[in-house]
Parts: sequence; structure tokens; C-alpha cells
Amino acid sequence: MPHRHTARRGFTLIELLVVIAIIAILAAILFPVFAQAREKARQSTCISNARQYATATLMYIQDYDETFPMASYLAGTCVSTFYLAVDPYVKNAGVTRCPSESDAMDIPTMFRGFLAGACPGTPQFTSYAVNHALFANAFAGLPPVTLAALPRVSDTVMQYDGNITATQVQAVQARHSSTFTANFADGHTKAIQATEVGASRQFSTTGVGKALRMYRIGASGGFYANQQECRGIPQ
Repeated sequence: MPHRHTARRGFTLIELLVVIAIIAILAAILFPVFAQAREKARQSTCISNARQYATATLMYIQDYDETFPMASYLAGTCVSTFYLAVDPYVKNAGVTRCPSESDAMDIPTMFRGFLAGACPGTPQFTSYAVNHALFANAFAGLPPVTLAALPRVSDTVMQYDGNITATQVQAVQARHSSTFTANFADGHTKAIQATEVGASRQFSTTGVGKALRMYRIGASGGFYANQQECRGIPQ
């Protein structure tokens, strides 16, 4: 018997265009959702890192007569920093780095050419700045601070998502959907809102540093609200 052939009807150009348009619309809707979910996961990792950093700092304090480490000071001919002081208490090198900007500050590079530079053993990268009223800068003639000197431990920020500007402001960096992560002297960690307000340059001893965004801390920052850095000890 003769074979019977059934004609197959293909898609018309209009139908193809409609399908492509639908896919494009779905992509436009879903891609921001995926991006937000990815950033939320990074923020969760950052909060975990900041909490572990707080634990490491508190362990240091217990070993050194409840005294906070200095932010920076001269150790022989090299510059020692908070990051080196706390490093022996950090069990995972990744704790020092926020996944949303893991190479925010290259500490040895930032201090290159200043005296003998950063002391050997200093972690290369960190994403976290420190409260300079708490971790005193010896180059500014400030003495170390003790835990007993904090009237409101749970309201006192220790470290946070940040960077160091050319004028040595420990500027907050709202890396997580307009929030930054901060840990406190009692060990807890939380996200704090911030609003972008301008730009600056990163601290450098060898030339012009990279561009930085500047933020103003929102009301959820409590004592630190309206500042561009978490500096000070709540009274």
C-alpha cells in the first residue's frame, strides 16, 4: 500500500517571536531574584565570618588581661596591626574575607614602603575595618582599651564590613543590598542599613588608592547612626 505522509506544521515567525518574548520577560523577572538569593547567601557567610572574628577577638582579650589589641603600632621596624594580633585565634583563613568583596584590603600592599611595611605573618586580605576608638592606633598616641571600660558592651561595634580611606576613616561598606555586617563586643553580629553618599580613595602608602564608595549609617546603627564609620564607645 502507498505510504501516507502527514504534513507537519512548523512554528510561524510570529509564534517564535512570542515565545522568545515570553522567555525574555521571565528572564528579566527571575535574574534579579537569583541575584538577590546569591547575595543573601553571601551575606549569611559574611555574618558567620564576622561572628567567628568576634569570637577570635574575645579569645585574644581573655588572654591579654581583657585588653583589646591595637589597631596598629610599631613593632621594631615593621607595622603590626589588629589583623596580625588576632590571627592566631582565627581557625579558618577565610574568616577575614567577606565573599562579596574578598580582596577589599591588601594589608601588606597598603603598608608597603612605610618603615619595613606590615610585619611578617600579617594576613594578606581582609574585608573588615575596626572601631578605632576600641582598637586604638598607637601612631595617633592612643592607649589600649580594656573591656571593663565599655559601659554598653552589647552596643559597641568591634569589626564590620569596611575599608580604610586615604584620610584613615574606617568607612563602612554596604556590600549586602544596602546593609553591612557588624559584630559587637558581646560577640553578637547583625546587619545594619547604610545609604551611599559619595566617594573616596583607599588608604595607601605608595600612591593613589583604589576608588571607594562612601555610606552613611542608618538608624538601625544606633549609637553609630549618621556616621560614615563605626567609631566610638557608647556611654
